[in-house]
Amino acid sequence: MSPSRLRGVALCALLFSHPSISQDAPVQVQYVHAETFADVGNHRFSDERIRAAYLEQLRGHLVKRAAGLLAAGERLNVSITELDMAGEFEPWRPPLRDARIVKDIYPPRIDLSFRLAADDGKVIKEGARELRDPAFLAGASRYPDDPLRYEKALVDRWLEQELAGR
Repeated sequence: MSPSRLRGVALCALLFSHPSISQDAPVQVQYVHAETFADVGNHRFSDERIRAAYLEQLRGHLVKRAAGLLAAGERLNVSITELDMAGEFEPWRPPLRDARIVKDIYPPRIDLSFRLAADDGKVIKEGARELRDPAFLAGASRYPDDPLRYEKALVDRWLEQELAGR
């Protein structure tokens, strides 16, 4: 493994294997083996800091949105085990080799497990989910200028289905 790839793996492991905020926070998000994620691990992004920033932005979004949907005394722990952002790098397009091409054949995917519990530790709901949106380009986006607009919309729909309808 090259030194730069090793640094990238170490950076991802260090930054994304730990919860985002203190253990007392109502929402915890962990990335499990982020270095193997479809987009983070492929090193198509030109800069490790960009990969880290995207993961941190998605984590922050999930924490903020989930916190607004939790009832008093509830805690949510989410472990993201795969992230494949909408679009794909198409290496056969030489002038655009480093550009992510967004088409309906490249939908966003997020795999996760979660546990929703009361402050006393009683589990309210838990499970594993594979978040997919094959029609992601057909819907209006809440985040039109955000590079993570499709992934954030996927997270929003999951949170609304999982937490809002209780």
